[in-house]
Amino acid sequence: MKVFILAIAIIFSAALNRIDAQSKDAEKYRKESEEMRKQVWAWDKPQFKVKDVPPQYANASKVILAHHTELIADSKSKLAYYVISFSVKKEQTITEVVREMVKINDKNAVADYSELSFTRFEKSSGFYAIDKTTSYVGVRVLKPNGSVKEINADDIILTKDESTEKKAKVAIPDLQPGDILDYFIATEQFMTNDLSTKAYQVLLFDDAPILSLSFHAQLGKKYAIEYRSYNGAPELRVSKNDDKDIIVDVEKTNIPPFETSLWVAPARQLPFIRMNISLGYRGLGSRYLDTKKPGEVSKNTSSEEYLDDKASSLSSSYFSNYWMKGARAQYEAIESDAKSKAKQSNVSFKDLSDEEKAAMLFYTLRYNWFLNFNIDALAKKISIGDYKYNDLAFPLFCTLKAAGLDPAILIASNRTGYRIDEIMNAGDLLSATYLTGVNKFLSLQSIYDVPFSVPEEIEGLTATKSFTFDHPAIMSQKKITSLTNIAPGPNVPASTSNKNAHIENLKLSLTPEKNILLVHRSTTLKGRYKADVQRQLILYEDFYESERKAFNEEKSLIEELEDGKKSKKYVDEVKNAFAEARRKQKDAFIKEAKDWFEQEVTDLKDYKTDSLGVRHTAPDFVYSSSFNLDGLVKKAGNNIIVEIGKIQGQPLVVKQEQRKRDIDVYMSFARSIEYNVDLEIPEGYSAEGVAALNKKIENETGFFTVEAKATEKVVSIKIKKHYLHNFEPAKNWDKLILFMDASDEWVNAKLLLKKK
Repeated sequence: MKVFILAIAIIFSAALNRIDAQSKDAEKYRKESEEMRKQVWAWDKPQFKVKDVPPQYANASKVILAHHTELIADSKSKLAYYVISFSVKKEQTITEVVREMVKINDKNAVADYSELSFTRFEKSSGFYAIDKTTSYVGVRVLKPNGSVKEINADDIILTKDESTEKKAKVAIPDLQPGDILDYFIATEQFMTNDLSTKAYQVLLFDDAPILSLSFHAQLGKKYAIEYRSYNGAPELRVSKNDDKDIIVDVEKTNIPPFETSLWVAPARQLPFIRMNISLGYRGLGSRYLDTKKPGEVSKNTSSEEYLDDKASSLSSSYFSNYWMKGARAQYEAIESDAKSKAKQSNVSFKDLSDEEKAAMLFYTLRYNWFLNFNIDALAKKISIGDYKYNDLAFPLFCTLKAAGLDPAILIASNRTGYRIDEIMNAGDLLSATYLTGVNKFLSLQSIYDVPFSVPEEIEGLTATKSFTFDHPAIMSQKKITSLTNIAPGPNVPASTSNKNAHIENLKLSLTPEKNILLVHRSTTLKGRYKADVQRQLILYEDFYESERKAFNEEKSLIEELEDGKKSKKYVDEVKNAFAEARRKQKDAFIKEAKDWFEQEVTDLKDYKTDSLGVRHTAPDFVYSSSFNLDGLVKKAGNNIIVEIGKIQGQPLVVKQEQRKRDIDVYMSFARSIEYNVDLEIPEGYSAEGVAALNKKIENETGFFTVEAKATEKVVSIKIKKHYLHNFEPAKNWDKLILFMDASDEWVNAKLLLKKK
């Protein structure tokens, strides 16, 4: 009993100590936060004294009057206002203070800023990766009458309060048009001794006009900076002070607003400056590690350096994970299993073409690595939609190589990311495996991918590199880079609009006494439209059984478990998990239908996936259901009005502020949306206004067409909207708008069913 009481006392004491420590930490944080606010509000910077908006921005929803960033690290001559010690290891800590003052001009801006979160603050931060350990926030409102209301620190709610990360949100009460919101966030990042870099960016654009934007950095002499200015951004002004600190400044005034919300590729179109900040090193191995000299500032480093880094990384992987004895066994096992699966289907693997072999290897790898059942991963397997893979180009390459095919790895930059000659690290590059000669691509970014589809991010690129590997008789680790052969890569094909399609086949009927449509729906998704909906609707059990049958394996999953000595005890658990997943599938179908049609969906039934779309020989995902659709039928005396235009939901609307455009249009992919509608005319009614439904807007960028006709019993309508390319030059923007507007206008189309 004494031991027990002592144990309880120790636990209780430890708990009290933790509470006391947390309380002290909270008090310390509160005091530091209060001190930081006093100092930032005391900045003597003229741009934060400007309160008036120039006439050209009088109608803007919001105007950024001033935006300034201070970046400080290991500087002996720190700025006067910066006195808080964030870290004992000052030489390894970079501290950032970002302050922004915004004029609120209308109710939309009020809605945007009535509640702020660290997410909004961090949008203004220059750090790419957010691994900040401490953050301090200040918010105040300047009223037109000159009064200042500061948000109490106690009103800032910490939504995540941990030693390594703090997240917060704060409500801004009584914010009104005409107010000025003044806020800041101060954060820190540690620079470790692993010679890694911190990626940083100075954005010189916003969707609101900016009267003054400035950036100042003061980094100790141990640091090194590498930078590049993008898309017309100014160069950094770099100097050194008496302590040999690196001083960096950027200033820009009167920046017009940039449209950033619709089909923009900021890395290729908008002005910003990108930096790699690191602790310099010139000791043993620095040449091999490619580190910068302390105090060095380098500009526009050749992209070849980073391509070489990528080549070295691939060569090292090839040497360690493929060429070394026993390393390729996992890939040879895939080939062996692929041969067995081919034999099960009465096919000789060696007699297949290279493309057919590649497909069989792809499916075998996907099945064995990601789909094949594992009782230990039951919970994950039931929700396969969560599976997404980062970069499997190298394993796919090794699989094809082990099978005696002739693959290569294509390296490219993202088509909407940094141009390949403007990259600043090997992480800016993407990779994909392809069969040389025929240029057939294999990519496994999600479990639903099929062979020979090009990754969306590289479609249409011409500036690519191709990597292959030699088989040396003797190879040492020092010479691994000689394994890699680098050559210009192939042009990457781009998919057409009919390859990325959402097609709705709808049979509609109605009862005159009820204001609902009965919908029999069959949907076909192609290409890029598939994965998100597959993730919603496909069950693991169905996927597994589909692949099992494709491989001509005799026993079902449950039968396999029942026959296994160790696995049969899990049969009931697996059956229950599968049954629960199937029950939830109905809710997924309802949500998908509501989201697509943007109307209330009731009485859903007969829902099923007809074709999973997970094989290149049957690539379309097809699913069907029946349900009632509310909101499209209205009574008009004895007649019925069907708001048939709303069957397409709400198409993309080009807002007024988006209509003037002088930058190119980067869309995700060429695509099409089509509806094939058959509306049954109720007994005793006739259809009127059918001819008025017809529409045709067509040009070189795409088209929107409606073809409608009627018999005594059925109104048939075919609706087609095609975006023909994934990219359009700015000069074609008005042509895109033409058919997009036509689609938006057709939402108002109505069909009259007149009582005879």
